[in-house]
Amino acid sequence: MYRKIVQKWGLSFVERIVIMNNVQQFHRFFDDSAVYYPCFVPLDRAIGEHFDRQNKPMSRFIGTLILPLAKLEEAAQYTGDEVLRVSAVISTDGLADLRRDFYELPNIDIASVEIKLVGAALTNTAWLGDVEKLIQQHRNTFVWVEIPTALVTADIVRKLRHMGAGLKYRTGGDREELFPSPQDLVTVLRTAIDAALPFKLTAGLHRALRYRDEKTGRLHFGFLNIAAAVATLRAGKGEAEALKILEGDDAAPLIHALQSGENWRDSFRSFSTCNVVEPLNTLIDLDVLAEGDVHP
Repeated sequence: MYRKIVQKWGLSFVERIVIMNNVQQFHRFFDDSAVYYPCFVPLDRAIGEHFDRQNKPMSRFIGTLILPLAKLEEAAQYTGDEVLRVSAVISTDGLADLRRDFYELPNIDIASVEIKLVGAALTNTAWLGDVEKLIQQHRNTFVWVEIPTALVTADIVRKLRHMGAGLKYRTGGDREELFPSPQDLVTVLRTAIDAALPFKLTAGLHRALRYRDEKTGRLHFGFLNIAAAVATLRAGKGEAEALKILEGDDAAPLIHALQSGENWRDSFRSFSTCNVVEPLNTLIDLDVLAEGDVHP
């Protein structure tokens, strides 16, 4: 087995042992957004499957279930006797809808809130005060703010860091314009890292290595590419080197970058995926994780 790995990826036996045993790198890395595009899994089934995975080895890799705030009351009907940890998605126009009684729903634990900038929030920064007020009201709930590329500035990320929030950034979707350019993505990563601002990503990250979707023709980022680019930037290397990593198709340099000693997860906390099994399987295909780490 290890001879095959070394031949395939050019890694030493010791390096492979380190990586295959280091499942902690991907602990709670894959947030479950099954109800969203392109999976659109019905709510009751999404909750049932999320709970079912908690009894399998893959549970260590799976984060919260991502749900629209408006679905939380319905979700409470499907939890049975189990507690469901969720991240509630709302927009800046709907901040007033986050009522305190949502925190009293039976068996619903709102671990985080994900706020998307819409409408007037795209042209002024009054939303910063609203977000800070929300954080003060719900101190046990982490807040992520989804910001488009043009608004991810050094000033904005510093303010988010100061109030204790995190950045959510979109890396794909159902339209071409929702995919940032590689350079834009690297610049956003560097801006967040420079400010010590944690971030999560959403959409388009189905596989470890970048790939082109056969149906849409769109080039998707690889989450392992991004993780390696983050490690590269945290090591003090420039955007050019990170861009090279981001656009690479060979797993070996990416895995080498992740072993640099830089804790990339301090920056890159998680990403949302509607099928948590698919990205995990691509790590198995690369021998980054063992089959038994994920599947019974």
